[in-house]
Amino acid sequence: MISYNNGLTIDNIQHEVRLNNQVVPLTPTEFKILGALAKYPGRVYSRRQLVEIVQGYDFEGDDRVIDAHIKKIRQKIELTPSDPHIFLTVYGVGYKFNPNPEL
Repeated sequence: MISYNNGLTIDNIQHEVRLNNQVVPLTPTEFKILGALAKYPGRVYSRRQLVEIVQGYDFEGDDRVIDAHIKKIRQKIELTPSDPHIFLTVYGVGYKFNPNPEL
């Protein structure tokens, strides 16, 4: 289990995410994306890298599907999803996880 200063807790054993001790209902895909980003906070992952982690190398769809999943994760975890501080977009590159945002 990993806990962050912003009240976010990720429990890989129980496959559970909590925000301020409240369970955050994530889909399996959302949980995989969160897990990938949280494994190395600050590391930037391209959409293609996240698709490969979540769907595997054989996925033939559009990698922009990751954008929709990130949007849903932000709606569930960010205080202000339209102004994210935890799941950051690195324009032209991809996404990164910032576990201790300055609010």
